[in-house]
Amino acid sequence: MLKLFDYLEDIAATERISQLRNPPLLYTASEIMKELGYEELAMAQEPLDRAMHACAALHIPVNFNFRKVYCFKDGEMVTDWQLSELASYLFMINCNPLNPVVAKAQLIFMMKDKV
Repeated sequence: MLKLFDYLEDIAATERISQLRNPPLLYTASEIMKELGYEELAMAQEPLDRAMHACAALHIPVNFNFRKVYCFKDGEMVTDWQLSELASYLFMINCNPLNPVVAKAQLIFMMKDKV
């Protein structure tokens, strides 16, 4: 019985490591920008760059949290980004705080752990 328990602990530990190395990419930059009230995805480039730089500075693999994807929209191919939960957070906090929706979202993220 002890061997079975040890084996299950190894599986659980391996799964946790796997999730860190391959986090699910749940969101897209265009979805987040739309929720924040931005019409153009071009406005996403600066916060995306900053979020990627933050990952790199923290020694978190950028390619595990950001994936460039191509989609067809209105008959033309557009570039978008799939983001992990961490990447989405870093992206959102690097958006322009002069936008009232962005500022509110940043406040919500800050207060989330305090309440």
